Amino acid sequence: MKPAGDEAEERLADLVRQAKRGSREAFMELYKLFYHELYAYASYMLRHPQDAEDVVSDTIVAAFESIGKLRDVYRFRQWLFKILSNQCKKRRKSYAERNRHYNLDFPGEEKKDAFSGVSDGRDMEKEATDREWVRQAFEVLSEEERYIVNSFLFGGYRGDEIAQSLGIGSSTLRSKYRRALAKMKKKLDE
Repeated sequence: MKPAGDEAEERLADLVRQAKRGSREAFMELYKLFYHELYAYASYMLRHPQDAEDVVSDTIVAAFESIGKLRDVYRFRQWLFKILSNQCKKRRKSYAERNRHYNLDFPGEEKKDAFSGVSDGRDMEKEATDREWVRQAFEVLSEEERYIVNSFLFGGYRGDEIAQSLGIGSSTLRSKYRRALAKMKKKLDE
């Protein structure tokens, strides 16, 4: 079903149709359009740049292999982020298994000196500090809360879609989202 849309939405739907018919060029265009959003989502879910890159690559391969199964070309973005979300969950599960067997730290937990080799002054230092604060605030969230916040901010999902994927009601989702944001704010205010 075609939602009320604009020219950009129609262009995207056309690229998806072409990709469904086997056009590699159209699929590459879709990849270019969504790479940064996919990477941002994966980075916040996994907290480790290399794993985020791997998961985005796995997502793209899975999407390319199964794009013929996509029914609604107007829901490509949601479909793509659902694949990414599942890939992130698999990766996080592998972290837990690896940690249980080898007692390793969670990727991204190690503390690094963000300013090593940086001589560019206070703006870069402040930006790096701000990013670290936000990352730390994000880490106080449970996996479900990270999923909810990420889905709203990076995945572009609507509340009803997120609630459905979690098997909860919309009002419960709104409560969990508000609590997650409050947790982050509290951490940022420390």
